[in-house]
Amino acid sequence: MEKLFQELLSANTAKEVTDVLETLIDDYSVDWTPVGGYKDNIATINIGTDPAAGLAERLTNAIDAVMELEWKIQGEPNNINSPRMASQTWFDLEEGRLKNVENASDKKIQELAKKIKVTLRDSERENYPTVEIRDQGIGVKGDDFSKTILSLHGQNKISKLFLMGAYGQGGSTALSYNNYTIIISKPALGEENVKDEISWTIVRINPGNVDSDKLEWFEYCINKSTGQPFNLKDSKGIFNHGTLIRHIGMDLGKYTAKITGPTSSLWYLAHHYLFDPVIPITISGERKKDLNNGKVENRSIFGNNRRLSKGGGDEKNLTQYQNEVNLTFKDGKVRIYYWVLTLEGSDKPMDRIKNYCLPSQPIIITFNGQKQGTLPSSIIKGDLKLPFIEKYLVVQIECDGLDNESKRHLFSSTRESLRDTSILEELKKLTIDTLKEDDQLKLLDKERKDRYLKKDVTESLDKLRKKLANRINVYFKANGGGTEVKASETKESVKTKKQVPIPFSDPPTFLEITTEKGKEIYIGKTFSIKFKTDAHPSYFNNPDAFLAVIEPHSFGSFTGSARVIDGYGIAYFKCREDVEPGTKGNITLELRPPKQKTLSSNLEVQAIELAADGDSKKGGDKNIPNIQIHNINEDEAYYKESGWNYDTVADVDISNDSVDIFINDSNKHLTKIITRAQQYSMEAVESIKNRYREHVGFCAFMISQNKIETRLNNEDGHQISQENIDAIKRADLANACETIVELINDFFQVIITENVENDN
Repeated sequence: MEKLFQELLSANTAKEVTDVLETLIDDYSVDWTPVGGYKDNIATINIGTDPAAGLAERLTNAIDAVMELEWKIQGEPNNINSPRMASQTWFDLEEGRLKNVENASDKKIQELAKKIKVTLRDSERENYPTVEIRDQGIGVKGDDFSKTILSLHGQNKISKLFLMGAYGQGGSTALSYNNYTIIISKPALGEENVKDEISWTIVRINPGNVDSDKLEWFEYCINKSTGQPFNLKDSKGIFNHGTLIRHIGMDLGKYTAKITGPTSSLWYLAHHYLFDPVIPITISGERKKDLNNGKVENRSIFGNNRRLSKGGGDEKNLTQYQNEVNLTFKDGKVRIYYWVLTLEGSDKPMDRIKNYCLPSQPIIITFNGQKQGTLPSSIIKGDLKLPFIEKYLVVQIECDGLDNESKRHLFSSTRESLRDTSILEELKKLTIDTLKEDDQLKLLDKERKDRYLKKDVTESLDKLRKKLANRINVYFKANGGGTEVKASETKESVKTKKQVPIPFSDPPTFLEITTEKGKEIYIGKTFSIKFKTDAHPSYFNNPDAFLAVIEPHSFGSFTGSARVIDGYGIAYFKCREDVEPGTKGNITLELRPPKQKTLSSNLEVQAIELAADGDSKKGGDKNIPNIQIHNINEDEAYYKESGWNYDTVADVDISNDSVDIFINDSNKHLTKIITRAQQYSMEAVESIKNRYREHVGFCAFMISQNKIETRLNNEDGHQISQENIDAIKRADLANACETIVELINDFFQVIITENVENDN
């Protein structure tokens, strides 16, 4: 048995596993039992659609094994109510957050990371690596395999609040991505005869009998005489305590690049799916493609939250701005982190976001640090109206503190996507309302927009803007409303002057609300109060030191505050839905430094109604965005950084101040008709260009406003991805462009003649 076990330890290919099984069957009494205890387990195990999520479940289980061993060592305390609290108490990690680790190379931190190791090895097929997850955790006895590591609906974690595992089918979903899985475990604690015993089994897929079995099923080998996995007395210490799970030739989808690659790699997978883990882990590459001059690559994984919070990772300062907000949500709490990546340090800075998330899904929702789902970039571009930082903004919504009912309505058992419920909509709305109040995001968006724009005040362009604005408004009026636009210059609402940093003083000397007096807030909506201070930011994380009050209490409630940056902070409130219009409330912010004078500031606010279309009933010209036309050619920054080519037609970005329509002057269809116009005169060229810009600009705007996702989702009941939505809109615009060019060609002589007559 010891010799056979050694062969099992070195098996990394399907042939090597089948060789072990042949010997096992020849020399021992072997039986097979279905995973989970029932044959129709394929539906449960195959519930997942993402192999990366299945592997992430294995990593979560490994973290839990390490945490549970430490819990046992600590005497099974009953006052640890979360994995982060456990991480802080047992491993001295501040708040249980790896972003607070100053030195990732610290020996104690590295030793902790080595307790969990994920290794990629070569199998028979290049793009199907053998994936091993090895932990130095509590381990599992052989007769407990069926109740833990090979169960499908076990409840062994439900009362252990210090463990990460709660939602999901556990690591069993990972079985479906390969045909053989080796499982070996050795308990860390217990009687000597238990501690020295290694238990192991092999899981395989049984195809069944095509004539009598409707489905395949997963099963594992057991010793027929004991009815349990095979055991081996380990008097020589050939296997240390903990668990090893080895998926032979696993289909990891796109994550098969060299492990140190920034994308499509195990490095990316681990950082993304364990976005903010409670303890670090190690990844290792033993495939030929992973070796570095013959040496095995080992890397520590701390999660993308830490990478972004520390400037982007790898000692690079790749984040220009970051913030975090703690908020009340239902009967629990959420914490929202967000980071804006820099423009510097890369030829294609817009591609940098791919190192942390999918560009189309930059809002990550996590529970106990593990990714549970995402929200689309359309929220940043459409709802927040921050189109110029859309490809630079990464958001994490941490749901560790959610109440149980909200978690039940939000999280699915696959952990691959979120449940499409009212809780998700409310969480999305809370995120939008929160980020809308951060003026720094608006400033960064404007700064980046200004990089692309050149002032073009020609008479023909001014006429074009007015004509296009009129055409859009006429269309919307005829069809029952829409986004009204105008062609006159408007005063920008974004403050362009940066705030001067305020050095903190101990004790603090002032706290001042900076929000304008007489602020009007919407009934039933979230609103914010901005303030400045010379107090240290840590005061505002302490409920005994910082107090925010709204009076009367029937007016609303304080919901949380953002991290104070450079002396500037934001306090968030929500107005109750039953408040009468015109009702006034008084906001008081109070700072109580220990043994020092209390500092306070207050502001009166007034409740107003929100119109049915979502705008203030006051209306007014300031709410109407100004339309702008930008003619972009292939030599300009916007063209290059947006990844345009000769097939690109146009793009539309809508902010609170303006509707910016970017038209590709290097489009291949436009180029053809310009070549024809050049045979006549420069006046003919400008006439053709302007006619093209008018029609393409109109189509681009209308297509951008077309909520095709609503129509398509309602038709078949399935959610269409943002990538597909964008692709459909691009295809619609490309078809419109070809049609417009054909019409211009048909009326070519009329158009250039009209131009000459108008000039005369």
